Amino acid sequence: MEYKKMREYTHEEFVNLILNLNEEQLLELSARYGGYPVLFRMALDDRISHIPFIQTGAAIIIRNENGQILLQERTDRNKWGLPGGCQDLGEDLRVTAVREAYEETGIKLDPNEIELIDTLSGESRKNSYPNGDIVYNNTSLYLADVSISDESTLKGDSETKRLRFFNPDEVPENLMDADLIKAYLNYTKKRHL
Repeated sequence: MEYKKMREYTHEEFVNLILNLNEEQLLELSARYGGYPVLFRMALDDRISHIPFIQTGAAIIIRNENGQILLQERTDRNKWGLPGGCQDLGEDLRVTAVREAYEETGIKLDPNEIELIDTLSGESRKNSYPNGDIVYNNTSLYLADVSISDESTLKGDSETKRLRFFNPDEVPENLMDADLIKAYLNYTKKRHL
């Protein structure tokens, strides 16, 4: 099926579109438009779109041989954050983490070779999107060690303005995921005890 770009649909057109799709087509559409939670939020009536929404996802600390972590400057907010995103329906969160890492950085990872750091939720995971949607993310944070130090070999997607490795204690101030990086720093301190 041929779809328009996400922002080309009126709300009514979008609702009519999804009313006529089966589960497989809905999953295809959600993959095209940023994941199932995004698809669901797009279908909400504008009058109730201000209702906070809970979404599940994963983020990943990609650490190079120098101990630096990879951050992504996002195009929609001009803020830095970790690669990550929403879980698709039926998707294992490890797969979410490696899929998002590949989409946003071009780095291929094996879901069986990443390490769970923690799962974060609550007020620190509250996020407001540029369109006004408010979400509370339940985020599983993973760690992957890579042998990449040259950002020029990385390939971001449409959400990525640029990619850069930072020392964990020298991350930019305009940061989206400070709580995730703090969890990573706590994790590394505990591992060195």
